[in-house]
Amino acid sequence: MKVKLDDYTLTVLNSFSGINNSIVINAGNELRTMPESKTILAEAIVPTNFDKTFGIYDLRKFLGCLSLCINPEVEFFENYLEIYSQNGNSIKYVYTDPARIVTPATKRINIAQADIQFNLSSDTLKDVNKACGVLSVEDIMFSSSDRKIKVTVLDKNDPTSNSASFDVEGETNETFVAYIKNTNMKLIPGDYEVFLSSRGISLFESKTNKGLKYYIAVESDSSF
Repeated sequence: MKVKLDDYTLTVLNSFSGINNSIVINAGNELRTMPESKTILAEAIVPTNFDKTFGIYDLRKFLGCLSLCINPEVEFFENYLEIYSQNGNSIKYVYTDPARIVTPATKRINIAQADIQFNLSSDTLKDVNKACGVLSVEDIMFSSSDRKIKVTVLDKNDPTSNSASFDVEGETNETFVAYIKNTNMKLIPGDYEVFLSSRGISLFESKTNKGLKYYIAVESDSSF
C-alpha cells in the first residue's frame, strides 16, 4: 500500500535529523529519536501511520530523495521502500539494520515530580535561539528572582560573557538555576510547557503540536 507522508510528518523528520541523522521508524504513528550522547529524547505523534518497522541510516538523504519527487508516495517492502513521483519516476531506498542505530529505550521517562513548571512562548523561544547565535554562546539558564522566571543565554564559564535575558510566563516561590546546552534545544518552533526536575532532566511539551515532547538533560551544576 502506498502512503503519502504529510507535511507535519516531514517537518518532524527534518527536525529529528538534527538530533540524530539515523532513525528507526517503528510500526504505528509515533516517531522517537535520540543522539549518541543521550542528552535529548524527542517524541512525536504524527498523522502518517507506518505499517512496518525499519531503519534509515541517513535521514537527510532520505528526505532529499523525497524532495526529488513530485507529490511523492512511499510503498514499504521487506528490505527497502520505493518512492514514487507523480511524473512516473521512482527511487528505491534500502533499509538499514535497526541494530546499527542508537534508539530510545522502550521504558518511558516519568517527570511527574517536576520541581518547576512554566510556559515558553514561540516568540521567546525564537528570541533565545537568535540570541545564542548572535552572542555565540552555548548555555541557556532558566532561573528565578522575586518569583519571576527568566531565561538567559550566556557562557556560564566566562564571568565577562555577553548575555541576553527574557521574561517567561509563570511565577514560582522556588529559587533555582537550571542550565541546558543550546545544542540540545533542537525544538520545532511553537509554544511549550516546560517542566524542570532536580533529577537532571527537563521536559518541553508542545502546546502547538499534540504529542510532541523533548526530554532534555539539565546540567549537573544546576541548583534547585
